[in-house]
Amino acid sequence: MKLESHITIRLSGIFIITLFAWSLIYFYLQMTEIHDGIDEGLNNLKQEFVYKANRSPGFVTDMEKHNPLNIIIKKISYEQARDFKEIYSNTKVYFTTEEEEEEVRMLTTAFFCEQDNQYYQVKFFTSTVESEDLIKNMIYLLLALWICLAIAIAVVIKVVINKSNRPFYQLLDNLKGFRLDNTKMIELPDTNITEYTELNASVKSLLEENINAFTEQKNFIENASHEIQTPLTIVISKIELLMAKEDITKSQIEELNAILNSLNRMKRLNSSLLLLSKIRNKQFADSEHVNLRYIFEDVLSNFSDIIDHKNITVSIRKNNDTIAQMNKDLAYILANNLIKNAVSYNLKGGNIEIVFDTDSLTIANDGNNINLDLDIFERYVSATGNSKSTGLGLSIVKSIANIYNFHITYQYKEKKHHILLQFN
Repeated sequence: MKLESHITIRLSGIFIITLFAWSLIYFYLQMTEIHDGIDEGLNNLKQEFVYKANRSPGFVTDMEKHNPLNIIIKKISYEQARDFKEIYSNTKVYFTTEEEEEEVRMLTTAFFCEQDNQYYQVKFFTSTVESEDLIKNMIYLLLALWICLAIAIAVVIKVVINKSNRPFYQLLDNLKGFRLDNTKMIELPDTNITEYTELNASVKSLLEENINAFTEQKNFIENASHEIQTPLTIVISKIELLMAKEDITKSQIEELNAILNSLNRMKRLNSSLLLLSKIRNKQFADSEHVNLRYIFEDVLSNFSDIIDHKNITVSIRKNNDTIAQMNKDLAYILANNLIKNAVSYNLKGGNIEIVFDTDSLTIANDGNNINLDLDIFERYVSATGNSKSTGLGLSIVKSIANIYNFHITYQYKEKKHHILLQFN
C-alpha cells in the first residue's frame, strides 16, 4: 500500500469516527431539546387544567363526560395519589379517525380538585408525528452530510498528501535509477518542507560518502592489481630464463618449476579477483540480447585441445535458442568458466552434456562425488583440492547470475555434476 493511501485511509477513518460521534451527540441533544419543548407544553396544559378545575364548578365532570382527545381523566384514592409521581413517557394511543395507533408524548400526573374534594389521575398527551418527521429529516441530512464529507475529506486529503509528498516520490524515483558505478549524484527535488529538506541533505551526504568510498575502492583494486601483476610477470619471465640456461641442474629446475607454478597461480588469482570485483561493482553496464548457444559453441572451440587430450565427449542438445539480456563480455566469461569447470573436473574419457532451452541451460559433466556440504559457488572453494585452481571460477559465475537475477543451482546425480542456469 502506498504512503498516501495509507495516510488517507487512516485520516479518513479518524474523521468519520469523529463525525459519527459528533452526530450521535448532536442527535441526542436535539432529541432532548425536542422532548423538553413537548414536555414544557404538556406541563403548561396541566397547569391550565388544574387551575380551571379548581376555579370552575363542574369543569372536571364535563371533562369526564366528554373525554377530550388529548386528555384522559379518572378518579383515584388518596392512597394512590399520595405516592404518585409525574411521568413523561413515549407511548401509543389509538386514534379512531386514523384507525391505528400513533406514537404520542404523554404526561401522567395526579391532582386534588378543590371543587369536589376528589383526587384525580390525568393523562395529557400530544402527537409526536411532527417530531418523528423531524427526526427522520435529521437522520437523512446527517447521512447526506457524512457521505459528502467523507468523499470531500478523502479527495482533499489525497490531493494534499500527494502534493506534499511529491518531493519524496521524486527522490524515491531518482534513488531507484541511481547506480553506484555511475558515480554521479542524483538530482534532489526542491521542497520547502523541513523534513524533506533534511531527508535530501541526509541522502546527499550518504550518497557522496558511498560514491567516494566506491571510487577509492575501485581505484585501489585496479591499482593494486596492476602493481602486483607487473612484478609477477617480470619474476615469471626471469624464472623462465633461468630454467632455459644450460648449466642449471635438474633439482634446480624442479625447484624453479614449483616457484613458477605458485607465481602463475598467484597471477591467475590476481586476475580473477580483479574480474570478480569489477563484476560485483557492476562495471559491465552495457547489455544486449545474447544468444548463449553461439557463445558456448565459440568458447568450446578454445578448449578443443584439452578436450581431445582428456578424450572427453561433448554433446549439445539444442531444444531452443537460449536468449539472455546481459553484457556480451560477461556472457563469454560465464561460458568460459562453466566450460572450464566441466572440463577441469571431468574424468578421462568422460562426457559433457549441454542442453539449451528457451529460458534455461544445463551443463553436466562426469566426475567424482564431492562433499555436499560445500557451497561450490563460494570463493576459494575447490571440490578436488587442486592446487592449480583458484576456487574463483564458479564464484564469478554466481556473481554474474546475481547481477541479472538469474537462478543458478547445482546437483550431483547419476555420477554427474549438473549446473542449471535459469533466466526467468
